[in-house]
Amino acid sequence: MIVAYSACFYDWVISLDQEVALIYPAPWNSVKAAYIFCRYYPMAIAPFHLWGLVGNHEQSVCESYYHVLSACAMPTLLSAQFILMLRTYAFSGRKTRVLIVLSITYLGLTGVIIWVLSKELTRLSPLFFFTKRNACFGISDEPDITVLAASVLQGRGVPAPIAYHMGMISVLATFFDFLNILVVLWHWVRGRDTFGPLGKSFLKQGMLVYVIMIALNTLAICAFLSPYLVLHGLASSSLFANILPSALACRLVLMLRQKASPTETKLRLEYSHMVDNALEMIAVDRCPEELSEGGFTLSISTDAEAQH
Repeated sequence: MIVAYSACFYDWVISLDQEVALIYPAPWNSVKAAYIFCRYYPMAIAPFHLWGLVGNHEQSVCESYYHVLSACAMPTLLSAQFILMLRTYAFSGRKTRVLIVLSITYLGLTGVIIWVLSKELTRLSPLFFFTKRNACFGISDEPDITVLAASVLQGRGVPAPIAYHMGMISVLATFFDFLNILVVLWHWVRGRDTFGPLGKSFLKQGMLVYVIMIALNTLAICAFLSPYLVLHGLASSSLFANILPSALACRLVLMLRQKASPTETKLRLEYSHMVDNALEMIAVDRCPEELSEGGFTLSISTDAEAQH
């Protein structure tokens, strides 16, 4: 988790110049609002999440705060998907039916996340049975103490049923990413000749972001739905699937804004090439006329000299 938040902070630092130039001066719209929320919300809650999920606390402390930790995690899980949904909708030509399908799927994912984090994760980590202090992880099922003890003592980890609800969230998030990919590919195949440089850039960079997000969600699925869940191993690394997509989505927005708003130097180069090409065309068009005029002048001069 520390590595994931550090990566988000590092990406923000190296992208700050682009953000100031491309995001802040732009008028307010859904993409700008989603970008600012997606960029700054994970960093705003990072200290609280690190305190709750990395530090060692007594059970009484976790009982007071782990519901708040779950509630704070909801927007982080959804913000990146919202940005990608908006980009997919724009790529499709802002077709209403695409917006309806994506919105229904997104609302379904939102409902499942709210249900899981508010209704199902109602118990603390079973590791409190063995230690007096631990991180504040919520679980979805009360484990059998005998099975739990045997599993932990044998080094196999915690039985997986305590986390299958989180695995369900990862499965639905992966389905949503695949749906976005299908929409993008469908519109690309149908109108590949009509897309300009911006559409082609989104196809390349956007598809890369989708693939990375699917890979992260697949890692989370393997962690939460495996026969045994090692809380401090693969399951901890699955937190990347909740944090890193925000940075990836923000990076995609900046890339598209950069493509749509080229720098002054780039504009000068493009204008210079346009002027050079225009002058070359003018020179080619005038060349035959100049030759004919030169020949006519020469013939007149020759005739005049002959008369003299």
